[in-house]
Amino acid sequence: MSMRPKIKVLSLFFIFFLSSQGIANVGSGSSYVKDGVYFSDVLLPFKLEKQQVEALSSGLTLKFQLDFSIVDIRNWRIDRDIGTLNQSYSIRLNAFTGRYLVTNLNIGTKVTLSSIQEVESFLSEIKNIPLVDDSILDIEKNYSVIMQAGITAEGISQWIKTLSFWRENLDTEFEVIEWKLLD
Repeated sequence: MSMRPKIKVLSLFFIFFLSSQGIANVGSGSSYVKDGVYFSDVLLPFKLEKQQVEALSSGLTLKFQLDFSIVDIRNWRIDRDIGTLNQSYSIRLNAFTGRYLVTNLNIGTKVTLSSIQEVESFLSEIKNIPLVDDSILDIEKNYSVIMQAGITAEGISQWIKTLSFWRENLDTEFEVIEWKLLD
């Protein structure tokens, strides 16, 4: 193969690679201070897989968890963890009403929604999550919030998970999202 076809193939591969990277839907986060507490708003590409929707229809409960870490970013030393916070939601289908119940497990609020699309829309935009009191933080430091989100199936014993290892997994991990706490 001469040099010219190799360059064409490599350039086509590069264009394909860049175009496929632009399709990925990545979430974002932002923080603000209100009454001495830092709150965050999160936008996620929350989408349930087909097997997760089928699991909900079969009576399983899904748990959606957001794990936040507040980290002091230091230039010449190891970053220091300031604190962590977990925000959890359960999703289940009420077989009698045919509606989905989303429960905030941290504070106990419940929302009923009529379709999977409404559930996905509701959990794609989560607002006013209290993260940390501003008295704990030093205004001179460079803090970041790192968030990892995931969906897990509740009520499945470990031995069944082990037996169904080769089947499609009901658990989903989202990409890690990072943003500055103080802007």
